[in-house]
Amino acid sequence: MKNTRMLTEGALMLAIFTVLLLFSAYVPMAMLATQFFLILPFLFYSSKYPLKNSLVLLIGAMFMSMLAGTVLAIPFTILYGTTGIMMGYCIRTGKTKMVTYMASNLVFLGNVVLFYVLAAQLFGMNFFDKMIQIFLRSSDQYADMMRALGQTPDPNLQKQVQDMIGLMKTLAPSLLVSSAFLYVILFIVINFPIIKRFGIDVPKFPPFRTVKFPKSILWYYLITLMVSLFIKPAEGTFLHMTVVNAAYILQILMMIQGLAFIYYYSHVKKWSKAIPVTATVMTFLLPTFFSIIRLLGIIDLGFDLRQRLAKK
Repeated sequence: MKNTRMLTEGALMLAIFTVLLLFSAYVPMAMLATQFFLILPFLFYSSKYPLKNSLVLLIGAMFMSMLAGTVLAIPFTILYGTTGIMMGYCIRTGKTKMVTYMASNLVFLGNVVLFYVLAAQLFGMNFFDKMIQIFLRSSDQYADMMRALGQTPDPNLQKQVQDMIGLMKTLAPSLLVSSAFLYVILFIVINFPIIKRFGIDVPKFPPFRTVKFPKSILWYYLITLMVSLFIKPAEGTFLHMTVVNAAYILQILMMIQGLAFIYYYSHVKKWSKAIPVTATVMTFLLPTFFSIIRLLGIIDLGFDLRQRLAKK
């Protein structure tokens, strides 16, 4: 009876994945939504059944992706399938949500890096260069449109574009890592409530207001700041790339620390939840507000603001 149920649910999950894949491949703009649900069949199945059965489901999904789409659909199947299987495996074995999140991140990021290297080495496809070419083409089209309207394009536009491209190349490792972390968070936020409705006990994150990074991160941030101010490594060098990427990641961590303090303070003062949510939105929309939140995170980490409030 158990084997029959396992096979039935496996066939159902395979059918659901195939439908999602078809929508992603052939319905315009559908990928914007379906990409967040492609892991769902693997997540659901691997959270209930052993790993070897989940791998059989993945092999079946790869075969169906060849029939329903193209060979290029196989990497997407592997990417979402392995991430969903790891996530479900962590749930089935009782891992905490943080362990589940970090393990899924490693699988997702490892797949992305592997496919990027294989595409560059075997097929000469560099997705990052393609993105830069699209960006340059858009800039040229904007300049041509301005000329067609009888206006002179900003002479500094080309320099600004080149500076932005240079920054994107330097920040490529950090952008890749942060994108992977964001994607996995969205996978969890969207799919965990769905499988919970089917009776699967999913782990929970502690409240965001309790997030607090080690104080050592503050020292790393200060060291990075000192190196960028006083040593000023030349652009294009390994030290420059290291410092810029480290500064980017550490600024994001300080921002998260600052937002966590706002959520904590709002909880202590029993403010409306709309206040910290509004602060979060403004942080991502306004650069000045981002700087204020980042500074608040540094102060909270350096002076233990939450501990001082708790004593009061």
